Amino acid sequence: MKFAHIADVHLGREQFNQPFRYDDYLGVFREAIEKAVKADVDFILIAGDLFHVSRPSPRTIRDAVEVLELPRRKGIPVFTIEGNHDKTIRETSVFDLLEHLGLVYTIGLKREPKKGEFQESKKLSENRYLVWGKVGDLEIHGLRHHTRWQLIRGDVNVLKALFKGKRGILMLHQAIDYLAKDTPYQDAFDLRLGELPDGFSYYALGHIHVRRTAEPSQTGLSGPLVYPGSLERTDVREASHLIRYSARDRKPKVMENHEAKGFYIVEDFIPEFVEVHARPFYSVRVEGSSKAELRRKVEEVSSLIPRDAIAVITLEGVVKGGVSLAEFNDLLKDSGIRYYTFRSRVVGEAVLSKERLSEEELFTEWEKELLLHLRVDPKEFSEGLSEFVSWLIERYREGIPQKAVVPKGTPKIPEAKRGESAEVVEKSPKKAKAPEKPPKMKPEKEKKHEKKPVPKPKNPASLDAWLRRGKP
Repeated sequence: MKFAHIADVHLGREQFNQPFRYDDYLGVFREAIEKAVKADVDFILIAGDLFHVSRPSPRTIRDAVEVLELPRRKGIPVFTIEGNHDKTIRETSVFDLLEHLGLVYTIGLKREPKKGEFQESKKLSENRYLVWGKVGDLEIHGLRHHTRWQLIRGDVNVLKALFKGKRGILMLHQAIDYLAKDTPYQDAFDLRLGELPDGFSYYALGHIHVRRTAEPSQTGLSGPLVYPGSLERTDVREASHLIRYSARDRKPKVMENHEAKGFYIVEDFIPEFVEVHARPFYSVRVEGSSKAELRRKVEEVSSLIPRDAIAVITLEGVVKGGVSLAEFNDLLKDSGIRYYTFRSRVVGEAVLSKERLSEEELFTEWEKELLLHLRVDPKEFSEGLSEFVSWLIERYREGIPQKAVVPKGTPKIPEAKRGESAEVVEKSPKKAKAPEKPPKMKPEKEKKHEKKPVPKPKNPASLDAWLRRGKP
């Protein structure tokens, strides 16, 4: 059994508002599909974000249809799931059109059953079916992108419940914490490693745009976890080359950064990487102490950047009065570089850095969990709002631990005994003076009132009332 695993195509994107980038994204997708067809694969997986937006333009749809016709003519089925970029809050999407044309088979939760040469389904409830793909005896399961609170609901793990006892391939568009290090999803992952259902021979993943793999010996799961990464470079963090020209350097340093872009051909569940020709992308950082020095260094590094490349040039340093990017925008207009843009981290005066507080000192575990849930796109947040509210209410029912944020070096305040006030002990060799007047004690009635447990609202769905803890 041999198949292709592609993810994060982002068809239709004009990065930096440059029309030529549309052709770049389309070109690498066509190249990947052509190479998969030439390799005589049995089927193709597209693990989410085939499109850059959920409502692609007519031109983008036309181009997607033309490319997906290539495997259809050879009788090669293409199985897809919707990623966070191309999913909609409605039941229908552009994937329904592609499926109607016989170009793809979308798997996951559906309103209607599917049955055919390459699809099967199982009824879960009155109007909900689990649809999966099949090629011979091999089952291909999957689910479109979901937010964390949609997948993990208290003690209920939706993925493990949904795919219990399933085998074959599992296709997901989610960020797994184990493979999210040094990516934008490091602190905004969707799932922890232990939350994945076991039993599958291959985990075809999308969403993280850099290539990552983890073997069963590393994870304890039954099959490898595999991210092929995006087909094109979608962010400066994915730059193919780095140029660094610091104040201490006599000449600029050029370094290759991330690995090549592409996809996987998988035979007997062993992935082999296949490269596509993505456009060169240079991340440049130039440091200087004056505008003249920065301009000179920028002109010097421009000779190291190929004419067909994209370059993001970041200016750094301490320059009196700062700099305006308008003074640099035309500096390389005759360089021939296909596209470049400037960013500035220049400051007008030195800023003394203070001691950095750790994450544990800034946030409680509850606050970190809440921030993790909230770090999603507005579209995704609105889609899962009811699930989020239910999760939040449940957490308040359980009781949320509180922890005061105390900066390093702050002296501890001894815990006061009941009925006594606490003195602040200053970190000083001198003995702290007692206050001239004893602090006022609260009336007995108020003390009794404080001891009463906080009542739960009669209507737990009233989030505002619950957050105010029943106060008028």
